[in-house]
Amino acid sequence: MREKRILLVLCLVMLLVGLFDIGVSAESESEIADEFSALSEHLEDEERELLADGFSSGELEKTQDALTKMLTPTGIFSIVDAISVRIIRDALQLLATLCGLLLLAAVLGALKHSVGGAALSGAVDFMTSAAIFAAILSYQYRYLSEAQEMLTRLSSLMGAMIPIAGSVWAMGGNVSTASVGTASLYAFLTVTQRVVGQTVVPVCAFCMAAALCQSLGGESSLRGITSAIKKTYTFTLGFIMTLLLTSLGASTTLSAAADSMAARTAKLVSATVIPTVGGSIGETLRTVAASVSVLKGVVGIGGILLVALLVLPTVLSLIATRLVFLLAGGLAEILGCERESRLLGELGGVFGCLLAVTAMSGVMFILALTIFVKSTVAIA
Repeated sequence: MREKRILLVLCLVMLLVGLFDIGVSAESESEIADEFSALSEHLEDEERELLADGFSSGELEKTQDALTKMLTPTGIFSIVDAISVRIIRDALQLLATLCGLLLLAAVLGALKHSVGGAALSGAVDFMTSAAIFAAILSYQYRYLSEAQEMLTRLSSLMGAMIPIAGSVWAMGGNVSTASVGTASLYAFLTVTQRVVGQTVVPVCAFCMAAALCQSLGGESSLRGITSAIKKTYTFTLGFIMTLLLTSLGASTTLSAAADSMAARTAKLVSATVIPTVGGSIGETLRTVAASVSVLKGVVGIGGILLVALLVLPTVLSLIATRLVFLLAGGLAEILGCERESRLLGELGGVFGCLLAVTAMSGVMFILALTIFVKSTVAIA
């Protein structure tokens, strides 16, 4: 009976080691590296050029070296500098246009007061507000389109990233964590695709239209309505994303602990029942765990970098545009253009809402991938 029990335990342990050994074979690592290198296709050409040589080589060591080079202070500043050049140029162009229109509005405002007449005054206010809105309209359409396109590409990127993360989890013995983690990440993906991607443009478009109506003489109560919509929208999205991150962190921690306990129990049994073979098995599993840890770090940190490269241009563009609206609004107050200042303030608030939504979407996936990187390898 004892011999049968020992033989059974030996078979189970050898099966466990065989599964882990197959899971982290060079072939499997190469497949994951190839799949990971394909993720760069979700970036634009300009963003892809910021990746260091070897990042998309499909070889783990070259990808790791490229990540190390890009994450140095020099590499980070060079990436931000390359992204900021176009953004600053566009922002300065918009600022110059708005300043010119505001100076013209101030001159026309002085003329209307000297000439007099309510009809003339109303016509001048209408024309100046319409001219400023028309100058901003092309930028509004472009940034709304960029934000929606960014969210679409972000969802596509994470849709390709989730199976890779699940495979790496399973390779490290975290079978339960792979099941729970991938399910949570797919929930994140659903929120980004259906809740954020399909609502952000209508909400921002309505707020922009309300700001224009208010500036051209509409009901003053529209300001309260748009403010309530923006606050409710951003709060709801923030609450949903907080719940998802909390769920992912808690479930991942619990399932990782269960997987780790199961793996440690198997190693303890093998070392106790079969001391010599069990010690060899433990060393093999530790080697496997080190390999999986390196792979998990490369995949996780590389995924975070790809998400950052995808989100950063849109976020910086929205920050620069909102800053331009604030500066132009301050100039409008100095020049006495109250209606134009109110319009620029409302549009700045709309861009602030758009900035919050896009930033939250990117941060949500970055935090999710951070949890993936920080999760322990069960067989370690």
